[in-house]
Amino acid sequence: MRTRALVWMFVMVAATACGGGGGDDDGNSDGDGGGSNGDGGGGGGDGGGGPDAPPPLPVCVPSCSTAADCGTGPAGSIIDANNYACDGGVCRWLGCLSTAECVATYGTQAWTCEAAFGATVPTCWPTCTSATQCANPNSPLLGADNYACDGGKCRWLGCNDTSECTAANMSSAWTCRKQSGMRNCFHTCTTPSDCATASAPYDADNYDCVAGTCLWTGCNTTAECMSVDPDWVCR
Repeated sequence: MRTRALVWMFVMVAATACGGGGGDDDGNSDGDGGGSNGDGGGGGGDGGGGPDAPPPLPVCVPSCSTAADCGTGPAGSIIDANNYACDGGVCRWLGCLSTAECVATYGTQAWTCEAAFGATVPTCWPTCTSATQCANPNSPLLGADNYACDGGKCRWLGCNDTSECTAANMSSAWTCRKQSGMRNCFHTCTTPSDCATASAPYDADNYDCVAGTCLWTGCNTTAECMSVDPDWVCR
């Protein structure tokens, strides 16, 4: 599915950019943030990845025999086979290959392909001349005050305060906190069970409760990942 591949791609880019921060893609993280207004695109980090950054978390990734097993999008998109390598039996997204791929994927000319804002592979970013062009009125976390127009690209700055996080997630059990150099929304907790969802990679044994907020610790086993998709492994 195109959506599945884009979500996975976004998780990988965001984890790289943020040094493996505290989120997930299953509802216990900032579901509205990230570095773009689309469903893939850029990571949410603003640098990260320094010498003191934590190692990447183990995440669920698609398995493969060849790169053709990884591509799920139409030719010319950012998720067809030439955007992947099959590396050690798992799919590794190589990034966008050109701005034309971003335009084709998102259906508008207002995108560019660059390695920017901490992303370690070329990634699709919305273009802009002012932060107001980056805003999405559908989320409190995607207002003009959550963005900078940096070098002609929309750079997400993070949440401004806890009220944005509670409004976006429709729950009071969220807070805005700075981690790895960026402000982001985190689910609050007293024990890891407060963080858990019904999905095996995101149940209580995949979280720590640190200073009152949920910190996702990654997948524990391939069996967890296979419960979501039989072709996925934990790496």
